[in-house]
Amino acid sequence: MVKINTLNLNKWFAAFILLHLLAWTIAPILMRFNLPMDAMEGATWGKQLEWGYDKNPFINAWITGFAFQLGTDKAIYLFSQLSVVICFWATYQLIKKIVTPFYAIVSVLALEGLQYYNLHAIDLSDNTLELSTWSLTILFFYNALTQKRLRDWLLTGLFAGLAMMTKYYSVLLLISLSMILFLEFKKNDYKNPYVYCGLLLFLIIITPHLFWLAKYDFITIHYTLGRISAENTLWNHLFFPGQFIFQQAEVILPMFLLLLTLFIGKKPFRLSSTLTLTTFNQRFLFFAGGGPFLLTIFISFLTGIQLRAAWGMPLFSLWGIGILLFLQPHITFQKFYRFFIFIVLFLILNITGYCLALYQSAETSSANFPGKEIAKTLTSIWHTRNQTTLSYVAGTRWIAGNIAYYSPDHPTVFIEWDKNKSPWINESHFKKSGALFVWDTAAKEKIAIDAIYKKYPKMTPIKTFYFHWDRNPNLPLITLQVAFLNPTK
Repeated sequence: MVKINTLNLNKWFAAFILLHLLAWTIAPILMRFNLPMDAMEGATWGKQLEWGYDKNPFINAWITGFAFQLGTDKAIYLFSQLSVVICFWATYQLIKKIVTPFYAIVSVLALEGLQYYNLHAIDLSDNTLELSTWSLTILFFYNALTQKRLRDWLLTGLFAGLAMMTKYYSVLLLISLSMILFLEFKKNDYKNPYVYCGLLLFLIIITPHLFWLAKYDFITIHYTLGRISAENTLWNHLFFPGQFIFQQAEVILPMFLLLLTLFIGKKPFRLSSTLTLTTFNQRFLFFAGGGPFLLTIFISFLTGIQLRAAWGMPLFSLWGIGILLFLQPHITFQKFYRFFIFIVLFLILNITGYCLALYQSAETSSANFPGKEIAKTLTSIWHTRNQTTLSYVAGTRWIAGNIAYYSPDHPTVFIEWDKNKSPWINESHFKKSGALFVWDTAAKEKIAIDAIYKKYPKMTPIKTFYFHWDRNPNLPLITLQVAFLNPTK
């Protein structure tokens, strides 16, 4: 194997993550007229710094809210890709400690072949943020076990806490890492105070959310259970885990094919001597890299719960090195150079396909939703009617969120006029300041109009507004129904 110093490989790696960051940040900025749905929801939540929200803990909302405060969509797209490149960096730092630098950099470059790290990561969501929180937790946990420093245990506790407050699904990562502890810890290790310092920091981070959960009747737990519940049949115990495996196999296939290109060229195709790992490193990669995936499948098989394909997003950061260790290609610098070119070409083709798909889109898409026009029009009507700032918008999550985000007044959203979903709403101030009520007649939600008027009898009669989709005005018109709760003096 041709030797190359680590510093040079680090430069190649830096070039790769910079290219990825720029390409996947700029593409949506240029091609999208409107934020994606999850990012819009996070911005809606993030206007109020709560310790939890009706669907998720608080990290996603806080980060999206901070990006929103920076003033443009650009920051939200940038933050999404920062989570991706942090994952790349942390994974690279970890794998360099386990295998040769060549294998380390190739295993991370190969992640570009997973749609979870490019197309799906355009939307700043809890799943996107798991990429960074999971990879940082895994990295510093490895450092803590091998170097036994207080700093590493504290960083493990910090990022484990942030991962849990990003999405409850992170508990499967923590269970997997706990299995490593059980297998590797010796009797004296349990007396190490650094371990408990990390655990204490983890508990400090999640405790405010636990109090919030109790206060609001465990609303996020109920939402999660509603998402995964399904009819308890024997078929579902087999179908849902099987479906999840198939969905993730489709995601992994491009990465696998990219890695096979390392066998192009002259012999030898494989390492002449098998690359071996220590028992500890084998266990670590198995549990940290494969544990959450296997637990997901096992739990669904055991309980029959429904799995969502997007849950696979944080699962595969270590699968690149796993596939490499299975294939064990003989990587020369020439092969690495060619592989790097394949990765760049794949990235360019992916970006091009994404841009063309949006440009030539003949279907409705959040990218072409006229959120800016809707917000501008309805805010202007409010100003004409009331000569005052629009403080509140009440309505379905997507429509009201768009108005709040793109309106120059940035009103607070009363999600579906439901206090359980919007605990930050002060009803007396809401009625005094007035509000814009809005919903989409094509929305799946059933709007109980009579109930709204019973609660807000002074609301004006409903008016209907029509808006064209951006980029493709031939699509069916967006039909919104609007009513005004005028301010009281």
